[in-house]
Amino acid sequence: MKIRPAAKADKEEVLKFCIDTFEWGDYIDQVWDLWYSDQAGFLFVAEEEDSLNDKKQSSVVALSHVSLCPNKNNVWLEGIRVNPNYRRRCVATQLINKMISYGREQGASKASAIVSEKNIASQLMMERNGFIVISKWNYYSINNITRMVNKAKLGSKVATLKDIEMICDYLRHSEVFKSSGGTYVNSWKWYPINLYSSVLADLIENKKVLLHGNNNSIEGIAIINRDRHWNKDNKSCNNSNSNAFQIVYLDASNVFALKDLISFVMILIHSEDVIYDRLQVYSPQITYASIAMEQTGTIRSEEFLLYRREI
Repeated sequence: MKIRPAAKADKEEVLKFCIDTFEWGDYIDQVWDLWYSDQAGFLFVAEEEDSLNDKKQSSVVALSHVSLCPNKNNVWLEGIRVNPNYRRRCVATQLINKMISYGREQGASKASAIVSEKNIASQLMMERNGFIVISKWNYYSINNITRMVNKAKLGSKVATLKDIEMICDYLRHSEVFKSSGGTYVNSWKWYPINLYSSVLADLIENKKVLLHGNNNSIEGIAIINRDRHWNKDNKSCNNSNSNAFQIVYLDASNVFALKDLISFVMILIHSEDVIYDRLQVYSPQITYASIAMEQTGTIRSEEFLLYRREI
């Protein structure tokens, strides 16, 4: 089995076995071009030479994508797909080894990936390759975002750099932050939030951090994303008629603070020039979050395990 960088000509052959990966299908057809042109990573394929009538022909039987995270200390592994006819032959493990080698070459010390809680086979594969679960996450998609909220009742606001000390202090003592593995989400990649680092400061400067509380204390934090991104629900980031506003980290010390943060996000959504048709929420698994989500019109929920290993 040969692991090599993907070529444009591989796309058609790969998509033939990336159709019914999940109950709803697959998304590789939507992200192939993005992954192929990724300047911070590599799209790999596994190729096997088949003998047929004394002639050798190569078949692409698997793929995976690896990307170097912005802090360059972590590589993100995703999109491992193996042709069903070639499973149970350690092809996925070979792809993981190739991606980890790439990470080491780039100076990364950790590798991470997410796996659905329902995907036992992938969980076992990750564990066989030395990965451990560092966090559990819920994903919600909320369609009911047309309802306006009375601003007078809200205790949340957009954070500024003046709030960074309070934010860091809150997160340092937050059980939710600990359970998150100290990460937030960006385009289905989980990135570390190192307290007092430029990552948090940049998020605040870009008006992506919200807080619930007052000048003396904070009871909740949310990180939002307005940027264009690949939309899992519609499988396309280029569909201008379908936009999703995202909460990519949600942390609150009580249900009221959590619901208030979500209500404040609703206000932000309706103040934007862009028309959003859904709110996507990524949250570390906390018991009261599901209660609050039910009260905000959640239509779907998925659960994921965040894996990591030293490389």
